[in-house]
Amino acid sequence: MRAPVRLRAYRPEEYDVALDYVTGLAGAAREQRRERLRASGGRYFTEILFAAEAEGRLVGEVQARFNGNLIPPNVYEVGIEIFRTEDRGKGFGSGAIWELMRLLFDEEGAERVQGSTDVENPAMRGAFEALGFTFEGVMRGFMPSSEGQRDYAMYGITREDW
Repeated sequence: MRAPVRLRAYRPEEYDVALDYVTGLAGAAREQRRERLRASGGRYFTEILFAAEAEGRLVGEVQARFNGNLIPPNVYEVGIEIFRTEDRGKGFGSGAIWELMRLLFDEEGAERVQGSTDVENPAMRGAFEALGFTFEGVMRGFMPSSEGQRDYAMYGITREDW
């Protein structure tokens, strides 16, 4: 399921909502993240960051990371956050990633878009597959968590697939 989502820059009155979603942000780290939100709506250093709007309100954010030194040219790593639990499962995440993929392939010259999620996140895994991503394998012990290192499933879609 993919709901209609509009990608746009964050509005100043939304900064605190997005900042409060990230736990443990204080001082310089909080101000640095606020600067990222101010620059949203386009490229900022090594990311493209957008607020995700659905049903006329902010529901989350989506980003694409790129870095010629760490990731090959024209390859983007996508990430998504849906802020409120009650907004999950409504297709907002899929809609936001779809809009970001459209932008990356049609306007940014992407050759590959990839994303990963916890192997025990069936909703995100299903969203990737429904959007045409291919499951490419498991990155064992990839993501630190309070319970130890977590395995992550890697998905990718190429321009040819798109």
